[in-house]
Parts: sequence; C-alpha cells; structure tokens
Amino acid sequence: MPDSPSPLTQQPLNSLATKLILFVFVSTLATALVVSWISIQSTHDYLSQQIRRQYPASLTSAGEALLSWLVAGQEELGSLTGEAAAPRAHPRGAAVGSQAGERLARAQRRSKHFDAFALVGANGTLRQVVGETDRFAAGSRLPLADVDRSVLRALSLDSAPIVLAATPFPVDADGKGTLVGFFKAARIPSLLARQRPVAGAEVAIVDGAGRVIARSDASPTPSPVPLDRLLAMGQGQVVQYANADGVHVVGAARPLGVFDWHVTVEVPFEIAFEPMLSVVMRVFLVDLCIILLLSYLAYRITTAAVRPIEALSDAARRIAQGQFDVEIPEPSAHDEIGLLTRTFNDMMRKLRGYQTEIETANRIFMERNGELQRANEVLNQLSITDGLTKLHNHRYFQDALTREIKRVNRANEPLSMLLIDLDDFKSLNDRLGHAAGDELLLRVARTMNEVVRESDLLARYGGEEFVVLASNTNLVGAYRLAEKLRTTVAEQSQILGDSMRPTRVTVSIGVAEFRGNRHKFFSAADQALYRAKASGKNCVMVDDEQALQNALEPPAES
Repeated sequence: MPDSPSPLTQQPLNSLATKLILFVFVSTLATALVVSWISIQSTHDYLSQQIRRQYPASLTSAGEALLSWLVAGQEELGSLTGEAAAPRAHPRGAAVGSQAGERLARAQRRSKHFDAFALVGANGTLRQVVGETDRFAAGSRLPLADVDRSVLRALSLDSAPIVLAATPFPVDADGKGTLVGFFKAARIPSLLARQRPVAGAEVAIVDGAGRVIARSDASPTPSPVPLDRLLAMGQGQVVQYANADGVHVVGAARPLGVFDWHVTVEVPFEIAFEPMLSVVMRVFLVDLCIILLLSYLAYRITTAAVRPIEALSDAARRIAQGQFDVEIPEPSAHDEIGLLTRTFNDMMRKLRGYQTEIETANRIFMERNGELQRANEVLNQLSITDGLTKLHNHRYFQDALTREIKRVNRANEPLSMLLIDLDDFKSLNDRLGHAAGDELLLRVARTMNEVVRESDLLARYGGEEFVVLASNTNLVGAYRLAEKLRTTVAEQSQILGDSMRPTRVTVSIGVAEFRGNRHKFFSAADQALYRAKASGKNCVMVDDEQALQNALEPPAES
C-alpha cells in the first residue's frame, strides 16, 4: 500500500520535526542578528571616527586653499600698481590715461585670479573697467571708502556675491583712487572640489545667513545650508541632518577667516557610510547563507530521526478519522520503535476484523430499518388517503384547513371552500348496487381532480360528499370554479355495472369565503350546499348572494 503523507506537509506547525527545525532556525537567527549588530555597530563607530577626523581636515584644507588663492590675487594686484600707474598726474575730473588701461588689459589677459580690473576714483565712481564683466560700466559707483592699504572685499550686488581685491592707485589729479580686481568666481568651485573628503561630497562657501556663495559642483541654484545647526555643536563638528531638499546628509562647518563666510561640507548619508552599508549587505548575505544551511541540515537530520514517530502519529490520526486500512512499513531494526510498529500493525489487523463484523451487522440493520421506514411511509400515506377515490381524506383536509387559515391570517389573502354532494346518489346506489356506486364515486373524483387547479385541495369529505379548499381565491373565483365543476360532471355520461346504459349524474355545490372564523367558514359552505339541494339540485349556491351579484354585475353607465 502507498506510504502515508508526512505530517510535515499536513500539520507543519504541530510536527516534532518542524518544532526542532524552528528551534534551530530561531537560535541561528538570533545569533546571527547579535553578531551582525555588533559588526555593524563597530563599523559605524569606526566610520564615525574617520569622518570626525577627515571632514574637519577637509574644511581646513578647503579654507586654506581658498585663502591662499585670494591672498595670491591680492599680491598680484599689488604688483600691478607700479606697472599700470600713469606717468603723470591727471587734472581733477579728467579721464584716466589710455596707457594705464592698456597695461591693465594686458595684465588681465594673463591673470590667474581676476576676471576684470577697475579704476575707481576717490568718490567711488568707476573711471574705467577692463576685462570680462558686464556688471559694471564706467560712471557707476562702488561702495568703497578711501583705500590706503591692500584689502579684500566681498560685495553683494543684485543678490550675487562679488569677491574683489583693492589697492590704492593714483586715479584722480590729486593722486587718490583705487585699483580694484574682480576675482574669477568660476575658479572657486574647482578649488573647493579638490578638497572634497570623498567622491560625492559637496564643499561650499556660505555667508552668515547660510546662503551659498560658491560650491564644488557649481550648482546654479543651490539650497541654503542650515549654518546654525552645523555650528551648534562647535566649529568643525560633524552633524547628521536633512538638508533643504530632504536628503539625509552628514555635514560640518567652520569659519573661513575673512568676511562672515564659512566653509561647509555635506555628504549624503549613503555615500558617507557606504562602507558600512556594504558591510551590512555582506553580513546579511553571509547570515542568510548560514541560516539556510543550518536549517537545511536540521531538516535532514530531524526528519530522519523522527520519521518513524511521524508514521505512527499519522496512522493514529487516520484511525481517528475512521480509516482502518492503515499499515505501517515495519523497520528492520529491533529497537523500541520497531517493536511499537509491529505491535501497532497486529492491533490494526484485529481491528479490521472487528470492523468487518460490525459493518455486516450494520448493513443488515440498515436494510431492516429501510423496510420499516417504507412501511411507515405507506401507513402514513394510507392514513391521509381515501381508499376508494385515492383523494385526500377527511383527516388530511382538517389539517390542511388549519394550515391555510394560519397562512391567510398572516398574508391577508382570500380563501374559499366548496362543499360538493352527488345528487340522488343513494337511490342510484340502491338501484345499481354498491359496486356501481363505488365506481361512480371513483369516476367523479377523477373528473373533478382534472378540473381543479394544482394549488387547490380536493378531498373526500365522507360518503358522496367532496370538499375543495381554494387558496388565494375570493368568492367570485370560487363560484366560477364551482360552476366549472358542476357543468363538467353534468356533461359526462357514465356506464355503470352491467346495465350498459349511460347514466348522468349531477352535483350540488355550496361555496363560502373565509371571514376570520373557522366554524362559521365551514357552516356557511354547508348552509349554501343545503340551499343548493333545496333549490332543485345541480346548482351552485354561495354564502353571500348579494356580494356575488354586486361583483358579477357590470357597473351602471353614468
């Protein structure tokens, strides 16, 4: 016989093997999680220490590189003072000489620091602009005071910062004025980019409000930097936060040392802690492989160890479900499990023998019980059926009348009764004999049964009397049904007995409609039948002639 299905597939959570496998799985998982947490935490701490050392150093390098570039530009501007100075003084209000402009133009073309030079009078008016700039034109003013020494300035014109260097230069006739150099702003991003601590980091120069002046990626519309938050823990301290774009970053800031500018660095968290994330992924994969391997080994070992127990458990379960054709393959081992398996198989053989005896006795009992049920059904049918006409009898009619009265009281539907009596039946019975009378009753019952509706109840009330219970039928409908019954019976000729002469019979019918009282209901039909007999027979009478006439007469024309 085929092997029983393993409980591992039918009830996996209740099997001993599954419980052992789950124990191994949970233990391995817990150990792996602890080891993973320790590894990840150690990697995170190490990276955090590296970031706290690396990012401030990057800020320092970026600040020093930018300051060195600015100072070198200031020195370059100072060296131009002697080269581009006019050889003679200019009268007050006169234009600066063309020789100075030409020298400045040559100096600007070979300059590594400045986009443009400007000669500014003592009152701040630009006398001449040389170089690539469209922000200033001769005659405009710069907010510069008299300059008597070399300075670096930062101006904000039209919300755009401008970095410039200024040094005294004889522009006016009295020898006063300023030579201004506008630094190449496009060079600053490249200076900052070289100082990035890691690829993907953004080094920026921001003002005191956090507005970005320049950054390493030269973004055209950079978002403000939360400078207060970066400096809240001290200059150069590394902070994690969400920037204006909602990106989780690691950043730090420190003052530049000139103006109110600061150097900042922002690195996306995924880039800053990429080594840790890589470690997490590797640890996860290693843990997953270990968990799967140990779970598979536990499954193989446990399944092999508990398979005999599972077979016994499955067999016991099948016996509890009524399956007695169970037999476990007997192992070759003679240990406790082998002895238990052989004893179990012996028990099952005896149990199958007892089951066969019980099934035989039960089959005999079921056969006799079926015969008894069929006999009871026949007796029950006989108790409610008239033996001659095969219609329902008086007892069944009374029960049906009770049910119909309850129903019409709930549904408020009409109910009518027809009492039917064969006219002159006793004289015909005396003349032709009782056998002919019984045959007449049978034929009339068949005729009426073909006329009434399926929903109507036709029963033999007693002797030559019949009754029809017409549900959901009012007085008019019952009258029409009675007329149909009367005419159908009267139109048929009956050949009874050995006379071979056709005989016609008629019926008298009394009709009544139920009006809330059972006794009055039957009494009204009986009284109507009595009037039909008294009126000459072969007719239909109703309990309320006036109501019938009103219902049958057409409405009077107005």
